[in-house]
Amino acid sequence: MRLPILSPSLVGAVLAPALLLSACSGEISVGGPGPVDRADLEGEVSANMSGPDVDRYDVACEGELEAEVEATQDCLITFADDGSTTGVRLVVTAVEGDEVEFEQTLFIPADEVADAVERAYADPGLTIDEVTCEGELVGEEGATTTCDIASSEGDVSVEATTTTVDGLIVNFDLTVVS
Repeated sequence: MRLPILSPSLVGAVLAPALLLSACSGEISVGGPGPVDRADLEGEVSANMSGPDVDRYDVACEGELEAEVEATQDCLITFADDGSTTGVRLVVTAVEGDEVEFEQTLFIPADEVADAVERAYADPGLTIDEVTCEGELVGEEGATTTCDIASSEGDVSVEATTTTVDGLIVNFDLTVVS
């Protein structure tokens, strides 16, 4: 199967560039021993976002964050206008008394990467049956994930590689690998 030539730095998540995740780390008080409540976690992630469109986004975390070093929790930031999402992975780096410190790492969920790959290779002469990606694409320069494109004209694999991160936008290039 022949794939069209792509321009560099495809936008992986269609989120408004005016919105920024203003910190790579955070701290929250849990008010005593125990995990960080889901609602408090969502509030902390929301509080770290800035920009004129901040009220057009929704933050949803999968659950609470354990107050243990290296504990993780994923949250999704969803743009209300089109439903696109960017993930934020919170990793606890320190616990001191009732204070929990954590780092935040952006990622694009695998299904969002697959949608972006399908849009990138959409061509009037090419019918794509399915795109599946092996995993999320982490918002760190050089991070990769592989996606498989199934088409009646043949199958091909492409690698998505993060090139830059701008606010909540994770830009990436696509390279055909097989």
